[in-house]
Amino acid sequence: MLYRIAKSIAYLFLHSYIRLDIVGHGNIPGSGGVLLAPNHISYLDPIILGVAVKRKVYSMAKEELFKSGISRFFLIRLNAFPVKRRSIDRDVLKRSLQILGKGNVLNIFLEGTIPLHDKMKEGKPGVAWLALKRNVPVIPVRITGSDELLPDGAVFPKMGRARIVFGHPIYFDFNNGKHKENIKIMTEKIIEEIGKL
Repeated sequence: MLYRIAKSIAYLFLHSYIRLDIVGHGNIPGSGGVLLAPNHISYLDPIILGVAVKRKVYSMAKEELFKSGISRFFLIRLNAFPVKRRSIDRDVLKRSLQILGKGNVLNIFLEGTIPLHDKMKEGKPGVAWLALKRNVPVIPVRITGSDELLPDGAVFPKMGRARIVFGHPIYFDFNNGKHKENIKIMTEKIIEEIGKL
């Protein structure tokens, strides 16, 4: 219930105060497990993504955001769950596999955090690992403009325009036994496809 209410409020905000352009939404499969792999340039990005995707979205979020009781209450009900960013979080991997296994949409920001510069950082291997484990498609996603609407240090966004583009699903199928090499190839491919959007 809270998810729908929050999404409705965010929708009104992003289509009135902010102009949000959504491109390629039809590239997201209507059912089945899906991994969204967006770039990350602003704290507005999760809100933009949640509004742009018609299906319910589950998202990883840094564990620091869950320290406050109030923020934890809302984040959990908005389908976010905490992740430790400086180590392999096996509980998070297990939960992610469960989410995908139930045919849901899981969002993971490929860079893991907002980069200090405009250029994308090297992607984390989690997206590729999960895609291989669950045999689900990866949707590359590119968000632009949100960093200007909510610059680092700002509390409330400025009026303006943002854009989100969903690429075509990427399906990976490796049978060569080279697990680490395959994950590296997949991650580079996803970054390349985001750059093309």
